[in-house]
Amino acid sequence: MLELHVWGPAFGLPSLDAHCLAAIAYLQQAVPRGKWQLIASCNPALSPTNELPALRNGDIWIGGFRNIFHYLAQCSAGEWVLDAGLPEQEGADCIAFSSFVESHGQPLIDLSLYVSQNYTTTTQPLYSALLPFPLPYLTPPSIRATAKLRTAHLGLSSLDIDSDDSTPPPSQSIIPESLRRPRSTVSSLLAASPEASAQIRLDALATAFLEPLEKLRAKKQLFVSESQFTSLDCLVLGYLSLMLVPDLPQPWLAQCLKKKFPSLCAWTEELRKNVFGPEVTVHDAFLTKLGDSELDLRLKRLRGRGHLPWKAPDNGGAVGIGSVFLSGVADGIPVVGQLRRNTRMRQHGGLTTEDGVESSSFQYLTLITGLVAGLGAVAGYMFHQGLISFGAGEETKEKETGGGLGALGEAGAALGFYASQMDEQVRRQRVMEEMNETHGAPVAEVDVDVEVERKPLRG
Repeated sequence: MLELHVWGPAFGLPSLDAHCLAAIAYLQQAVPRGKWQLIASCNPALSPTNELPALRNGDIWIGGFRNIFHYLAQCSAGEWVLDAGLPEQEGADCIAFSSFVESHGQPLIDLSLYVSQNYTTTTQPLYSALLPFPLPYLTPPSIRATAKLRTAHLGLSSLDIDSDDSTPPPSQSIIPESLRRPRSTVSSLLAASPEASAQIRLDALATAFLEPLEKLRAKKQLFVSESQFTSLDCLVLGYLSLMLVPDLPQPWLAQCLKKKFPSLCAWTEELRKNVFGPEVTVHDAFLTKLGDSELDLRLKRLRGRGHLPWKAPDNGGAVGIGSVFLSGVADGIPVVGQLRRNTRMRQHGGLTTEDGVESSSFQYLTLITGLVAGLGAVAGYMFHQGLISFGAGEETKEKETGGGLGALGEAGAALGFYASQMDEQVRRQRVMEEMNETHGAPVAEVDVDVEVERKPLRG
């Protein structure tokens, strides 16, 4: 039995992630009923790539939408492949536009759900409803930080509620401000209202993404074929559903879609009802326990037989939640996070047990050595700066017992002489600095070598 692990439902959709929606649509169309189950685990750590969706087949885990449908083609001997039999041109369009959708559609979803004000009012509460405590304090901020990095090159920081770029720079002019006459130019209006400037750029970005899709589909039922459902249709359905369906305080993306591309809106609404079925709630996905009565148990079983083959997730209780939380914290540490990612990839990369044990042991040994070295460096720095020192009692005891450098014999005596010379030099430097501060003039210390001529005594 195949298990598809995804982010939980939101906005009436089976998931709040575009790739999870695409994977659900793909399995719904390609894999026969009864061969797979849908689990809203909301745990990216299950995936070898640390992302959802993730497909489980026994002990094998596959992460990512593209990897999933390639694996389905392999494990089914080419039977569960939606793109099979496409002509050469349509197959090329499917591959090219799939990359286009991912590269241009994801920034729009990031801006709409994670960067703008919609995050605090809508997206973050949705994660709080899906994740057990204390994961809502760790997972959503991490996802939002990644979304902000993906959209940083777009220059739309005015949408970010954490940034303060709304204050325009002061203009350079010799005319007093009271005598200036404002000139209403396009640049001045946009500078005075960053939201208006951002709105124009957002409409341009959305149009640049949606217009090629509308031209590709034209009057066809689907995007690359008149009748054959492909992986591109799954991907487009996932992205357009998250752009059109959510009811957000700042619905700029849905408004652009409805106003300029009504045919894409109609296609999305019709197809999502056929593929995903009626609106999905958190109770449908989690199969929430309603009680212990026979009627409640029957209701739970009926929910599992709905339009989508939901199965209740198993988060492992308090131990499992704590493990996920600590894993998320560890993944955020630069060196430790990279080692964990490498270990996770090796565990799912087909290594033998002995290789895995040796690799894991070597990594932990490297980690421990690095930590010890780091602690030693910090302790040495603190001792050098005088933040930590030995007690006076220990020094007295060391002198009385003849310990220290004196116990090293001639080598210790030489080191002691060198240390005394260094101390004398430091003392002289301090005296010179004090004299400079007192007299206000630099004081130079001059070493004079006097040669004494020895003459023989006359008898």
